[in-house]
Amino acid sequence: MKNLKLLETLADIAYIAGYHQYYSGDSRMDMSEIIAWAHEFETIHQDTDWDEEDYMLAVEAFAKGKLS
Repeated sequence: MKNLKLLETLADIAYIAGYHQYYSGDSRMDMSEIIAWAHEFETIHQDTDWDEEDYMLAVEAFAKGKLS
């Protein structure tokens, strides 16, 4: 299910952002940005074979890049 995958990515990125105490001062803007990041990640990786690539390493590297 494509929507479930997007939601999982969204949850993973939000978790990583929270772990790194990401907060711009505007929670609504932060949420919109994290949703956009999840869409971007899924677009970039739409053809990635997660049996060959490590999803958690990829999503963590992506999120950390966005947070910096």
